[in-house]
Amino acid sequence: MHSPATPFTPDVPPRSQSITLWIGAAILILCETLLFTDVFLSNRGAIHTNDAFAALPHPHGPLAHAARWMATNMTAIVWTGLLFLLEGILARMARGSPARRRPHHFWMLWIASIFIWCVFDWINFWIFTPHHAWQYIGIPERFADRLWGYILAFGAVVPAMLMIGQIYLNLGWFDWARASPRRLPSSLKVAVFFTGIGMLAWPMVSRDPVTNYTLWTSLVFLLDPINFALGRPSILRDLESGWHGRALAACAGGLTCGFLWEFWNYWALAKWVYDLPFLGVTQHYKYFEMPLVGLLGFIPFGLECWVMWQMMRIPLDGLVEPLPDHRYLL
Repeated sequence: MHSPATPFTPDVPPRSQSITLWIGAAILILCETLLFTDVFLSNRGAIHTNDAFAALPHPHGPLAHAARWMATNMTAIVWTGLLFLLEGILARMARGSPARRRPHHFWMLWIASIFIWCVFDWINFWIFTPHHAWQYIGIPERFADRLWGYILAFGAVVPAMLMIGQIYLNLGWFDWARASPRRLPSSLKVAVFFTGIGMLAWPMVSRDPVTNYTLWTSLVFLLDPINFALGRPSILRDLESGWHGRALAACAGGLTCGFLWEFWNYWALAKWVYDLPFLGVTQHYKYFEMPLVGLLGFIPFGLECWVMWQMMRIPLDGLVEPLPDHRYLL
């Protein structure tokens, strides 16, 4: 077991271990090249409505058709490319790639990520009806035509955030985040749990986009005390041990992915747009499609997904490899 203060010395693995890094880099370059080729050939900017998508000129020639296909499927392809890139980076680090050392863990996380994102989509499109915080535009009309894209994109959400957070942990960026161990009172853990219930209940009862303020943190409060009580990896247990690095790494991974995803989303044709009127005039100050204030939601999102995954791992004991110690997110 490694303590939070344990340093590590990177070594240089065989070059063959880096093949996924180069595959990922090639996918990202190809995606960006074809995406902006479509922007140039169609003489368009970013689209913001389905009507604008329908008015696009039809592509002519093999290059234009390839560029249009990529622009329509950008999210699924580029997010998958990001996973390859991150896996290659982790493979070159001393602690190795979680996808190779714990393959069952990684692939079950990839599957769980689809479910996790569907939970948030369900809350947004069913609980918030008709006031959706975000909506998808430009997606293919037939469900069968877009299912594969859903699977690839949704499956990449949680692994990407945790892999980036793991890179930060491996680099030692959060080794400073330590404090003296202390026992948290049981009353505090109970209070955290009931706070989570209230935070999750608000979107269900109010059905107003303003409840996004609690949606993206509610499951941290609700599920982490349960994970703690069941002896699972948990933020509360890390706090008791005086180790804050893992929580900070998960938050940093979420925010980093937020910056990447919003950038890749902006010029894509199948994309998401936001409607957050409760932000007032600040809604109009944006990082691509996302209001600047909304970027803060990516910080707890990475942590929330990690907590959800620890809960989902419970019935998978014996199939999914456990985390080696508290320096690992996946």
